[in-house]
Amino acid sequence: LNDEGLISTDLTSQKDLFLSESVGLWLAYLLEKGDRARFDAQVNVLKSYFLKSDFIVWRLEGTKKATVNALIDDLRIIRVLLEAGEKWHESTYVQLGKKIGENLILHGMNEGLFVDYVDVSSHAQANTLTMSYLMPSAFYTMEKHGLLSQQQVQDQLAILQNPPLAEEGFYPKYYDIPSKSYRFDEELHMIDQLYVAYHMASIEGDTEPFKRWLLNLLKRDGKLYGRYNAQTNQPTVSYESPAVYAMAARYMLVLEEQQKAQMFIEKMLSLKDPTTGYVEKNTQSTHSFDNLLPLLAEREVENAYHNQ
Repeated sequence: LNDEGLISTDLTSQKDLFLSESVGLWLAYLLEKGDRARFDAQVNVLKSYFLKSDFIVWRLEGTKKATVNALIDDLRIIRVLLEAGEKWHESTYVQLGKKIGENLILHGMNEGLFVDYVDVSSHAQANTLTMSYLMPSAFYTMEKHGLLSQQQVQDQLAILQNPPLAEEGFYPKYYDIPSKSYRFDEELHMIDQLYVAYHMASIEGDTEPFKRWLLNLLKRDGKLYGRYNAQTNQPTVSYESPAVYAMAARYMLVLEEQQKAQMFIEKMLSLKDPTTGYVEKNTQSTHSFDNLLPLLAEREVENAYHNQ
């Protein structure tokens, strides 16, 4: 965190780059933790730096705002604001969540479906919907607060619930709205794949083929890599990612597989430097995402354990 309360993307080349993704994950973590003072401070950061014409811009470079939003980050922030408003009886959070949500629905939908991004000034839209961006918990919370109709929620969820699966069990990357078709990536980002499985499992979709594929990779290599070749099933990178293990833990948690969730948390923690967090000591190489998602996962697993 810098003095303004903005979260740097990394400690080297991108320390003046700030992402709405970081804001959303930090707010989600603080809500899960029940840290209202810090939550309030970060909401002020959101309002001061990231809002433009009621859109959340997806990144800031120094003080320069991006010209587009990012659906997944918006949905996360809207959900967290509405839930925090309920939890702490704070109407200003609800009002802000609704204002951002109404604007997103007005300008960020194409043929009844949310799109990946919109230009905040011209309102020009993407014509794709990335699978991992479909966040059921956000849609249900938005419906509860009168932002989305039941039909609109069902329309979004239909894209998530019925994708064609690859033979191995992994998911398409995105849905192309004009052609009404799903597209696969040649390189699979494990984070994307796990988000889709996590969101599907949260609405009791069948993720068994994916789970088998995931656990087979783990068994084969003794670890999960950040990316894989869709054709060969072989890793295309040599690194493990704390965020991947965090997401795998969250996915197992939704499936109520506590032991597997704990196993992934332990794999995640094995990558952590006790003094600096998820930072390579020698190179200072790190990413806010690889620190925030693990924080959130750890807290969720802990809370689930205590709530049993």
